[in-house]
Amino acid sequence: MRRQPLPKFLTQPRSTGLTVHVVFWFSLSLIIAAIYSGLALREAFSHAYIVQDDARQHVFWMQRFIDGELFPHDLIADYFQSVAPVGYTTLYRIAAAVGIHGLTPEIRTTVKLLQLNSDER
Repeated sequence: MRRQPLPKFLTQPRSTGLTVHVVFWFSLSLIIAAIYSGLALREAFSHAYIVQDDARQHVFWMQRFIDGELFPHDLIADYFQSVAPVGYTTLYRIAAAVGIHGLTPEIRTTVKLLQLNSDER
């Protein structure tokens, strides 16, 4: 049997349909990816006060909506407040007015919104 050059070996089509081997290895790779994704998400949501990096930068200053005296003369807080989009700031301002803390995990925020809706009925 004669050996094929590597580029030809890598670029020539192997089969035209799904074989048992392709389905098996593809399914196995998806299962492994799902397992490790689940483990990472479990770790990420395991503690109440784990905060994603961007939130530490872009949400911390929004505590001013709750207590207006926070971070007086803080240039970093003033900077992030000045570059925040209007819609983003408005969403958090409304949430603070309703009583939802800015660094509350999304699941708790959803539960709080559902409770507010059920209290109105």
